[in-house]
Amino acid sequence: MNTPSISEQLLEAGSLLVVGMSSVFIFLSVLIVSVKLIAKFVEAFPEPAATTYATPRRAPAASANHSANHAVTNQQDVITAITHAVSAYRQGNQPPSK
Repeated sequence: MNTPSISEQLLEAGSLLVVGMSSVFIFLSVLIVSVKLIAKFVEAFPEPAATTYATPRRAPAASANHSANHAVTNQQDVITAITHAVSAYRQGNQPPSK
């Protein structure tokens, strides 16, 4: 069995290092150039500003009333939960008295 000498191994490692670092450098250079080209393209052809907004479809009256009541109940539940969380936090984190 013929084992390569240390100098041959170092030469092969150096060539692999150069090839690997070169390929990474080329890939990153291409990436940077392409991003800059895309940015220039977007500046040259901006997206037109939206002038109209899609209006949501109206629900039937009975369903809308139930939906509104449900939304108000959810908001009240959220407010109650936040209030309890703040008070619990304040009770557990009182500053030391002097």
